[in-house]
Amino acid sequence: MELRDVGGAVWRHKLLVLLILVVTGTAAAFGLAAAPKTYQATATVSAVTAPGVTTTSEDLNALRGTLGELANSRAVLQSVQADLSQPRTLDQLRQEISGSWVDGTVLVEISVSDSDPRMAAQIANTVAEALPLHDPSNGAFLFTTSNPAQPPVTYTSPNLLLGIGVGGLLAIVLAVCGALWRDRRSNTVDDAAAMEEAADAPVLAHVSPPRDPTTLPALYPGTSAADVFRHLRIALEAEASSQPVTQVVVTGVTTGDVNVWLGANLAISLANVGRRVLLVDGRIGERHGRPIAAEPDTPGLYELLTGGEFDAALSPGPVELLTVLPSGNWGGAPTETLIETRFAAAMAQATERFDVVVILAPPLDVSDDARVMAAGGSLLLAVPEGGLSPAELRSHVGRIRSVGVRLLGTVLVGRRAERVSA
Repeated sequence: MELRDVGGAVWRHKLLVLLILVVTGTAAAFGLAAAPKTYQATATVSAVTAPGVTTTSEDLNALRGTLGELANSRAVLQSVQADLSQPRTLDQLRQEISGSWVDGTVLVEISVSDSDPRMAAQIANTVAEALPLHDPSNGAFLFTTSNPAQPPVTYTSPNLLLGIGVGGLLAIVLAVCGALWRDRRSNTVDDAAAMEEAADAPVLAHVSPPRDPTTLPALYPGTSAADVFRHLRIALEAEASSQPVTQVVVTGVTTGDVNVWLGANLAISLANVGRRVLLVDGRIGERHGRPIAAEPDTPGLYELLTGGEFDAALSPGPVELLTVLPSGNWGGAPTETLIETRFAAAMAQATERFDVVVILAPPLDVSDDARVMAAGGSLLLAVPEGGLSPAELRSHVGRIRSVGVRLLGTVLVGRRAERVSA
């Protein structure tokens, strides 16, 4: 999906986006407000070298580091526990208290994290008072609480800035996803103009779906139903006038038999005006739905691709000049491999003997067979009205053209009466 599609969806559903942002932001704010708070207080103890001490500075610094580590030792914790106004267990104190020497100074910092800001400060100051009683230096230091801890005004956990950032990012992601979801359900290709813009290809016809996709109205020239396919044939021939087309794959975007109905009737319409037409049912296997109307139970495309004779796979069509190559009796061989490796050679034989080869391919959401069959050739695409978004149609069309397929045009299959674009 392109960035412009995302931006367009967000703009079209800006009220939904705003609602999601407000709701998610409010939920994040309530979550931060209700989350357990931790407050941190810090007291600083100055450990100055006592007069007359000859210990080296390196050793003194090591002793200051040891002094910081003693801040949550059992002996110190027991002294602190006895002087607190509110009870804390030794395990609680051990988790809450940490001490460290400030590198390059004579200072030792005692940090305490507690759910009560006043207790955090009290514990830090009590540790600062207890540390000199457990001096590991044997009198090498003079101790002073240089910076007593004060009850903190704000909490340190949860991290307010981080929480706001994560909440804001989550709100944006949810808002965009909501807009895209709503856009996919409501912003669909509903008319010829929208489809031409999304597919960058002409709409050759706009027809209503058949009640029975096995019917062949093109068998009855002069009727209004047959005129739909006459107009489709004329539009297709006009589109191909600059570059003659001898082979065209007819497929759909979504699962269904509409593309089969279109392709079979188009083949009949071409044969009615003197074209030698081969109609190929390329839907090999059981997953591709019903065969075309009155498809013979004889060898067909599957047998041809597995080494059968070309003429043995052909059957006469319902009108003169129309020949049918049915899908055949699938024997279990992987159809994807057969189509990739042998289909092109089989169709090369067909184009030498027929004016036009019309190939019925599985829909694009079923398999990639249509793209493989049409590689380097031409394709006619049936698109259901309201069945997919412009972005989805652009994606399908992009994948079609990525293999060098010429998209002759599209047919919009809708719910209204048949009509053909001028």
